[in-house]
Amino acid sequence: MRLIDVTAILGIESNIDQGKEVDTTTEIFGEFDGADLEEKEYAILSHCWGVAKQREKEVSFKEMNKLLIMSEERRNEIRGHTGYKKIIDTCRQAQWDGLEWVWIDTCCIDKKSSSELSEAINSMYKWYANAKLCYAYLHDTVGDSRRLFWKDRREPTTVSKWFSRGWTLQELIAPKVVHFFDQKWEWIGDRAELAHTLSQITRIPEDILKNRMDFESPSVAQIMSWAADRTTTREEDRAYSLLGLLGVHMPMLYGEGKNAFRRLQLEIIRTSNDQSIFAWGLTRKFGWSSSILADDPSCFRGCDKVTALEPGQFTQYLGREGMSDEKLSLDRPFTVTNYGIQIWLPTATTGPFSEVTLACEASDLITIHLVFHDSTWFRVFGIPEFSGMKEFKQYLLPYKEAKCPTFTFELHDQTLSHDGFVMDTVLPDSMGVEDGSVTLSSDNDFAAVAYLRRQDDTRFWILLSYCGGRHSALAILSSNIFKKVASLRARALERLLNSNHEPRHQCSEHLIQHIHFPGSIEGARVVHSVPSDSSVGCTVTIEIAKCFGCCTHEQRPTSDVVGTPRVPGLMWNCLRGRLPQTCHLTENYAGIPFSLIDAELKLGDYGCVPQDGHKFKPEGNIIEFAKGWT
Repeated sequence: MRLIDVTAILGIESNIDQGKEVDTTTEIFGEFDGADLEEKEYAILSHCWGVAKQREKEVSFKEMNKLLIMSEERRNEIRGHTGYKKIIDTCRQAQWDGLEWVWIDTCCIDKKSSSELSEAINSMYKWYANAKLCYAYLHDTVGDSRRLFWKDRREPTTVSKWFSRGWTLQELIAPKVVHFFDQKWEWIGDRAELAHTLSQITRIPEDILKNRMDFESPSVAQIMSWAADRTTTREEDRAYSLLGLLGVHMPMLYGEGKNAFRRLQLEIIRTSNDQSIFAWGLTRKFGWSSSILADDPSCFRGCDKVTALEPGQFTQYLGREGMSDEKLSLDRPFTVTNYGIQIWLPTATTGPFSEVTLACEASDLITIHLVFHDSTWFRVFGIPEFSGMKEFKQYLLPYKEAKCPTFTFELHDQTLSHDGFVMDTVLPDSMGVEDGSVTLSSDNDFAAVAYLRRQDDTRFWILLSYCGGRHSALAILSSNIFKKVASLRARALERLLNSNHEPRHQCSEHLIQHIHFPGSIEGARVVHSVPSDSSVGCTVTIEIAKCFGCCTHEQRPTSDVVGTPRVPGLMWNCLRGRLPQTCHLTENYAGIPFSLIDAELKLGDYGCVPQDGHKFKPEGNIIEFAKGWT
């Protein structure tokens, strides 16, 4: 560990200010390891790096190391950097506190050396934990704004940038003592006395702020949640800044992007059985993921109350839910393979959804939902919990995120205006129709578009869904689904993902569906095109067609999606029970081979197909028969 000699650097600064000659042999740094480092008492700085665009320049190790041998002009230029003033002020505060050494990340790490940088990042939590004092320097807090930290204030009015940075999370928790200073290095308070306010800002429990993690072991999900709203300059540092808090080590690979956070989670799994690592996405109401692991810490937003359960506690919970002692007694660890994460989980199943229970809780046990599609498992969010008998089931859950492009539904609804219909509503509120199209993705996988005819208050909805490469568009009748969006989405996804589902009418590359308007001879017809390259988008044609409501129940998909009674058309209402027993009603000749249909058949004809294979034999016309019954 490389430390700055407080006496040396302040002596150099004093000589320069007094116009004295600088001793170029003075050693600014000292390097210590092992027992020598353990004996050293040092202060450590926690701060936000300066922003170059705002002319805030930090001082690097190379510049600091050559400070005494460079030209006077260059030396004075460096001394004018905001970062240099920060170094001097830190040393002065350390001297005031009786400490001879300080550590500052900007100039104590040679970042040109990848091995030194990797060692520093993996050791940083320990360095902060072993420091005698930590100075938290809030460069954007000064004057009256310091009052936000007074422990008698209930809610802060402004928050320093320091609280939004990724690296400062471990710098807040790891040290024994943290002193807060404002822009002018005036005392604000220490971590213990400000614990209540700091907890409100950071969502970190007060006990941890007062006692570090010496007496408590927060769950993986909790620690991740503390970092959910923090940012770093380099994407990889969102993962690297959490190494010490999570007690893992791994090499630094700058340039790997989001893969760093995935590697972090895999390292945690190899050393821990904390299933809260899978409890991310609890606040998401829509979307799905092809990976059981999270993309970044923001996925754990809302997990600050999630605690891990010991095996004995988890067994008691499951026992109360009726699982047998024999099943509970099995040792079920989870392991990482090159195919995925192999794990046994208590599972209840309904339709295509598997609801699995994790060994962690908030107010209740945490459950997540999985679906199996195209030989792999997907995580689905926002599915309402369902009851059912649980049994342990083995899973091989993928942890590599598959490429999931967006999918665009192009709505062809121009003719609806001729029948008095206009687009009325799009749900959820986060979705919209742009240039006649709706785009869905793994984050927003569902949309409901309402069309309304104000003249008679007739409304129908087009439900669009997209999951794991599959997509569907279907129509439903409902006066109000605003409070049913979650359950409606779940039922639509169930229909989409159910491997036994077959479309009602399929002609070449088009799926056709219609719905009847109640008490009317009209209905909405939806033609959902399925292009050869269906991973990009499709067209959905919506039109109003005359339909006398004579379809059988099997030809009316409305009831398969919405848990409300089906709404037959006008003619079915009028004629049901009044037609001859031998009458067979059809729509668009569905179910009748075209070779058996007479070319002179008129709209509304009914009859039968003889068993001897002769052509369809008309027995009457339903339109003529219905006269007088309207």
